Amino acid sequence: MLYNGWIMIEDPSQMQDLFFYITLFHRKCASTHNVIILMAHSAPMVVVYHPQYATHIQYRYHPESPFRMEYIIKKVTSLGLKQEIIEPEAASEGDILAVHRPTYLEKIRSSTMKYLDGETVIREDTYDVAMLAAGGAVTAVNETYLRNRPSFAIVRPPGHHAGPDYGGGFCYFNNSAIAARKALKMSSRVAIVDIDAHHGNGTQDIFYETSKVLYISTHQFGIYPGTGRYNEAGRGDGEGYNINIPLPARSGDSTYLYAFENLVMPVLKEFNPDAIIVSLGVDAHYRDDMSGLELSSTGYLELAALLQDFSEKYMKNRLVYVLEGGYNGVPLSEVVAGIIGRFEGKKVHLQYGDIRDESIKGKEYVDRSRNFFSQYWKL
Repeated sequence: MLYNGWIMIEDPSQMQDLFFYITLFHRKCASTHNVIILMAHSAPMVVVYHPQYATHIQYRYHPESPFRMEYIIKKVTSLGLKQEIIEPEAASEGDILAVHRPTYLEKIRSSTMKYLDGETVIREDTYDVAMLAAGGAVTAVNETYLRNRPSFAIVRPPGHHAGPDYGGGFCYFNNSAIAARKALKMSSRVAIVDIDAHHGNGTQDIFYETSKVLYISTHQFGIYPGTGRYNEAGRGDGEGYNINIPLPARSGDSTYLYAFENLVMPVLKEFNPDAIIVSLGVDAHYRDDMSGLELSSTGYLELAALLQDFSEKYMKNRLVYVLEGGYNGVPLSEVVAGIIGRFEGKKVHLQYGDIRDESIKGKEYVDRSRNFFSQYWKL
């Protein structure tokens, strides 16, 4: 059935083992309308969220504000996607110390009205909400391993700019890195795929010298935090396991798909992880002012489809999303809802699905990374 550019396939008779495998792809029709093909999945995504995430405030008019949670929760609730939601407990000190140094943990716990940088403030409640955000990521991992079901930790504050002994960029504790460490207690290999517009410098630093965690980042070249060059490949045992794909401004759907099909997915298949943590930032969207990238809502869901299909085929659905950036409430909420909705076979109308990059504008940049990492992987 066709609904405003969505084709819903409702007959699961040809599916095996009672699973409905989702296939999602984009094509341009003669009418230039976006067409999404969606098939229902038998196991809905576990959603992890706590109301306290909506209480954290940096300062007035700060882009990383409670409205982000308000938009998301309103969207998923209005669409009936919030059928199963788990409120997490705070992370333990052991969870935090698995990636951060004790002195840094104590700094966040004991400081008030202290700036980690010009846009990241430690307030009286910062420690508690940051521990709760990390706890959300830990809970998502535990639920995914317990149930063999994908999960989505809708958390804030975000985390991928927080390193072993530093924070900044709106981040205090590295939620995705903490999730990866938790997963490693139950697995031997974990991958982190970072789709935020900004490079996850903290995540890179935490895992730069290990081969147990594969870190892959797509991000805009030259913006905050200034790291993530294509030849930052890891060190020691970790050499080759830190993959950066810096992209030029105006890179969008076709560039991202090219990067995933020619670099991200082949490396994931060769690495053969037991689980994937997705650091999802929706600030690479063309409606988000925090970057010059032009990924659409449609494009985000296409990338989600590739990761979902991989997790179903190779990893027993061990796919954990952890929210990072995204500062325009409408595209942020529709992308998050769209990802959750795919697992329930529910249509999510995309207001911002226009494709602005149809010519692989960042091909040269992707090829540069691909050529460099061909010395480590079969590309």
